[in-house]
Amino acid sequence: MSQDPHLSKSPKPDEQVSPTLDKVPDTDATVETVAPPSYKKTANSTQRWKWLLPLMLVMLGIGLLAGKFWGEKQAAEQLEAATNSGNANSAQPAPAGATDEANAEPGNQKPVLTVEIVTPEQAVIDNALSADGTIEPKDIATVFGKVDGVTIDQVLVQEGTQVKQGQVLAVFDTDAMQQQRVQAQADLAEAQTSLTVARADAERVIPLLDIDAVSKQEVDRYIATANQAAASVEAAKARLSNQTLNLNNAKVTAPVSGIISQKTANVGSVPGQEPLFTIIENGVLEWQAQVDPDKLGAINVGTPVQVSLPNNKSVMGEVSRIAPTAEKGSRQVSVYATLAKSPLVRSGMYQRGSFMLGGEGKQVLPISAIITEDGYDYVMLVNQEKADNGETVYRIKKEKVSLGERQGDQVIVTKPLAKDVAVVRQGGGFLNDGDIVRIAETEATNQPKRAANK
Repeated sequence: MSQDPHLSKSPKPDEQVSPTLDKVPDTDATVETVAPPSYKKTANSTQRWKWLLPLMLVMLGIGLLAGKFWGEKQAAEQLEAATNSGNANSAQPAPAGATDEANAEPGNQKPVLTVEIVTPEQAVIDNALSADGTIEPKDIATVFGKVDGVTIDQVLVQEGTQVKQGQVLAVFDTDAMQQQRVQAQADLAEAQTSLTVARADAERVIPLLDIDAVSKQEVDRYIATANQAAASVEAAKARLSNQTLNLNNAKVTAPVSGIISQKTANVGSVPGQEPLFTIIENGVLEWQAQVDPDKLGAINVGTPVQVSLPNNKSVMGEVSRIAPTAEKGSRQVSVYATLAKSPLVRSGMYQRGSFMLGGEGKQVLPISAIITEDGYDYVMLVNQEKADNGETVYRIKKEKVSLGERQGDQVIVTKPLAKDVAVVRQGGGFLNDGDIVRIAETEATNQPKRAANK
């Protein structure tokens, strides 16, 4: 049975049926193109994100600001709650057995420091008058050469050499002097021979005068010749003695015992008018101090002195003499004090010293107790007081003091404090006026003896 070709067959289940058009449009007609469904969906999503992303950022910022505000509010509420709780707790009575640190000490004040205390002491202080002066030899001896025109052959000492009286210091060249002495000895021998001959001739002629064998004039001539020969002998003896003395003087010796302080003698030199050596007699030095005339009344011959030396050393001495007149320029009086021998003392040193005028009792305090502020000196006194609850407290009072010279680790108080006042031994610089302190228990002090200057 034949079918119409325009009728379609029923499709099989597995076959895909393509859509068909009842009419096939003209090829020249305009065909409308339809976009695929997937392309349209992608374009719409892009459009939505363009306005959704800014919105999300704005919402995020608002959330952060809100969180910060909420956190600050929560913290403020917690702080207020804690404060209220603290006030409530402080208002409540303390539990049994609890102690408040503020009430641990009398007067509800806590001590700032534990201190040791001392009381002023009386000490015998040497009353001294200070002055400046120069150390010079007390007595000196100058040594000159006793021969002229002769060179020095040996120098046996130097500055600082300790010498004894009669010790040889230098020797001149003696070769020429020895030759001159030999010549003088020969001249003396010749003169003595001539004298012997002249006397013999005179003795033979004089008897002939009695028998008129010779004239009186001839006898006188023989006698004159003998006398002249005798004079020549004396002159020869003098020359020999002079040469012997020169030879002895070729050795320069010390006239006194002492220390060589200066030397100008040198080997090979011919001495002039200056001394060859200067000797400090017995090595004794003295301190020549200049003192105002109005202070001389306390100084006498025999007054002890103490002269300072380098490296914290000193040397003792005593006044040996006082000048009768004052210096014209300075109007001061020279006082001379003989010093004890010391290897540290040298002539020419300019040193400060003190005239020891006797001891005197003065009040002293430890140096450690002194506080210096703004050019003034202070001590910290400890006053004993009673608190409101009846217990004893120790309060600091700052007191200005006037000080004198330092004596070792102590200092003189020129305007004495009360004898039984309590003073902070050390550490006063850490305290202020009115502070409360504890008193350290020591062997020397237990408590302040009295309250000072309330």
